[in-house]
Amino acid sequence: MITIGLVQSDIKPGAVAENIAHYEETLRQRLTASVQLLVFPEMFACGFGPDLGSYADADRGRSLAFLQRVARQYGCETVGTVPVRERGNLYNRLYWVTPEGPLATYDKCHLFFGEERMQCIPGTQRTIVETLGYRFLPLICFDVRFPEWSRNHCVEGVPEYDCLLYTANFPDPREKVLLRLAAARAIENQAYVAVVNRVGTDGNGFAHRGGTAVFDPEGNMMASAALDREQIVTATLPLDTLASLRKRFPMLG
Repeated sequence: MITIGLVQSDIKPGAVAENIAHYEETLRQRLTASVQLLVFPEMFACGFGPDLGSYADADRGRSLAFLQRVARQYGCETVGTVPVRERGNLYNRLYWVTPEGPLATYDKCHLFFGEERMQCIPGTQRTIVETLGYRFLPLICFDVRFPEWSRNHCVEGVPEYDCLLYTANFPDPREKVLLRLAAARAIENQAYVAVVNRVGTDGNGFAHRGGTAVFDPEGNMMASAALDREQIVTATLPLDTLASLRKRFPMLG
């Protein structure tokens, strides 16, 4: 089994150092359970604003260093997305980090309308992360609306992943849509789905209420955060439950 922690937090636009300090204090005060994986909201250290490029330039590796520092301190692995400038292009990049350093990355494929789509380059490949005895598919926010991108293909009779992770910035009132889509992704892919969303107002003036939750492979909500409140949600994901469902109802092939 694995226990995951989802950090639903406010994010001050562009204030990387302040946001990181706030996460450190939040973890000290509110992380009461032992977890093997901690997942932060999309653009966890800077949020969204009118100029993601300036956020990327100002970051200077602090967000990635924070993810590794947390992994070392709490003996877990961490996940979060960061605006990254590479060879002149800007990406919304997810990092999967262990205490030893980055394990995997994923560049967001489905960029949201407007500024993100105008500023960023979309990724073209999914990333399956095999770690902690599980296989994960980490995706980002707007990706949740594209079921073909999260399809759990079978390779030699074995599903590609056991848990689908979405790190998100879904604004009010669409957090309800986020939860409905996440439940659907769990059912159609016979996998756990964990989604972590932010609260507060971003740099574009959009309000966020949260909607952080974990779903079992039949789309039942296992755990959730209160709306409009900073909170760490934890849930334990047993592999035997997943194996039993897939055996009873082998819809994945």
